[in-house]
Amino acid sequence: MVSMTIASLVMAGTIGTFLFGLRTMYKDSERLATNATLRYFIAQVSKETLDATEFYVFPDYESLDGGVDLIDDVAALETDAFGTYLAYGDCLVLVTRVSISANANVRQVRIYYRDTTDPDVTAAVRYYETADFGSSGTATSLNDLLDAIDLKTNPKPTGSRVIVERARGRLKSTPDTQICHPIFSTESATTTPTNDSVSINVEVINGKSVNNLLSSSSFNYTISPRK
Repeated sequence: MVSMTIASLVMAGTIGTFLFGLRTMYKDSERLATNATLRYFIAQVSKETLDATEFYVFPDYESLDGGVDLIDDVAALETDAFGTYLAYGDCLVLVTRVSISANANVRQVRIYYRDTTDPDVTAAVRYYETADFGSSGTATSLNDLLDAIDLKTNPKPTGSRVIVERARGRLKSTPDTQICHPIFSTESATTTPTNDSVSINVEVINGKSVNNLLSSSSFNYTISPRK
């Protein structure tokens, strides 16, 4: 009986150590996956923002509804405590023209968007790009190009892909910690939005919340398109 008791205690300790090791390995692997996803996302969007001539932040992907107004449909500006005008949105449109002129032909359009209209919900970040129209660009207007994409009708167009499985924006300063900002933002010193910078404030999430096996990592990054 004494031998069996000792053996049971040893086995229980061994199993406990084994399970602890598995949990640690799982959390480490999820943490590595989270950081790798975050680095990939930031590297891609920062490179393409540098290549872009202009950008537009929309509230969400349904703003691209087949009848886009590049003035009225973009995210509305809000004023913070310091008098800075900020616009938040979960849909970022990067436009590359063949030159920095606002009237130049469009070479390519790239879109990053979370596939939800609720900023407080964790959701995937998707990416879509049009064809590269080459050094001469296309005579088709930007409005017509965006209307042809129409994400509201078809949120997963052919060629689009998920680049982050689960993400959400920065939590707002409020007692309800589930209220989040969208992941993209821009700011302006006036009530007219400019193309000065794009800020990305995103939390990438991997793993399971059960038994505290959740891994997340946040990143705040600001970059400006070319001039």
